[in-house]
Amino acid sequence: MDIQKLPIEWSSNKKAWMTSQIMEEWLTALNGRMKMQNQHVLFFLENATCHTHIELSNVQLAWFPPNTTSVSKPMAQGIIRNVKVHYRKLLMQYLLVNIDSTSSASELARTVSVLDVVIWISQAVKKLLPETVTKCFEKAGFSTVEVTPSVKNENDQKDLQHCMNEAAFSNCNAEDYINTDKDVQTETDTIDVDVLVENFREN
Repeated sequence: MDIQKLPIEWSSNKKAWMTSQIMEEWLTALNGRMKMQNQHVLFFLENATCHTHIELSNVQLAWFPPNTTSVSKPMAQGIIRNVKVHYRKLLMQYLLVNIDSTSSASELARTVSVLDVVIWISQAVKKLLPETVTKCFEKAGFSTVEVTPSVKNENDQKDLQHCMNEAAFSNCNAEDYINTDKDVQTETDTIDVDVLVENFREN
């Protein structure tokens, strides 16, 4: 398939990690789009080795202080989790539809293609509500507006649990399923700038 026709921007490497080269290419492309639209954006990043420092005309990079991203990063306040809920629900629905056509769980798992996953991720991102993004920014301290829980998000998780029950996955709850890959490494270790400076001074 022509990757240009995919509903996402595709990059890859052997380790399936984010790299500084991929990041720089993506930021450059984003800058190009913003330039064409005559828009300027402020892009917040954590201190990771893959997050390259480059000067761009329409995208300004800002960096979170070390060891604060768990509380200050909007993506960590529910945006990533929300996308995972939608994605895993789509995956579970696929498994339910195809469960009777295979003889084992491993055979069923092998029927899921990379293209399936790409499409589901794209659909999951599109299901992300603007108000969810706004609330996650507010929770991260970008606003003084009081944050209230999203009823729709809670219902989405209940729908996922229902799909899991239908698939006889009663020994696993939706919360565990959503977070099953939370410890999977997707980049080289995050850089703690303060620690690096201190180690340099000691040497």
